[in-house]
Amino acid sequence: MAIKAEFGVPHRYVSYIFLSCLLPNSSTGYFLLGDSLNTTVTVVATLQNGLVAYNSLQLTYLYLVGIAAQAAGIYSFWFIQRRFGFTTKTMFNAIAVGIILLDGWGMIGIWTNRFGFHNVWEVWLYQVFYGLFVCPWYSYSQTMISEVTPRGREFLFFSLFSIIGKTSAFIGPIVSSAIIDATPSGNQSTPFYFLFSLSLCSFLFLVFFVDIKKSRLEQAAFIERENERLKLGSVDSEGP
Repeated sequence: MAIKAEFGVPHRYVSYIFLSCLLPNSSTGYFLLGDSLNTTVTVVATLQNGLVAYNSLQLTYLYLVGIAAQAAGIYSFWFIQRRFGFTTKTMFNAIAVGIILLDGWGMIGIWTNRFGFHNVWEVWLYQVFYGLFVCPWYSYSQTMISEVTPRGREFLFFSLFSIIGKTSAFIGPIVSSAIIDATPSGNQSTPFYFLFSLSLCSFLFLVFFVDIKKSRLEQAAFIERENERLKLGSVDSEGP
């Protein structure tokens, strides 16, 4: 009985989390947007290395600019949220807009060579833009997960989010590679069609279908139900 009680409860939690990730909730938009961003960074990095011809010194300068911009971006988002009292979801949506603009920037390069990651100056601008408006994603995305996670169950939710996030990370690169291979011209900017659409759909999903206030009520109800189950399970295990 002790073994059953010890392993039965975590099993119920994991089952609940797994089902919640399969249902159309915040996890759907989160994973799609995260996959889009990671693939976008990979595609831009490929275009960037082609422009600077793998010049190690220039790449070092670019990364230094990027790191400085990232520090400024993270601090700016924190300061703005603290100063004006914006919610986590508002800040997260602002970052999502930055990702969409980044994909739109690259998509323009499908039709012209004058703009769309075809010039060296765009690579420098990209490092600044990414650092200021997109890099805070990595902190706010974790904060958003915590906003929809029942208190006391964080390790289960974060573990599952991490596992699914890692295992789904290959989808974007595979689709992008297939798009490039299917393009007669071999234009390496063509994946931005797919990435722009994916980012836009994910953003709209998060805006209209994620309700933080409702999620907190659902968390409280879930914790209450689970506590009742624990009490009943404890009484049953003790027996008469």
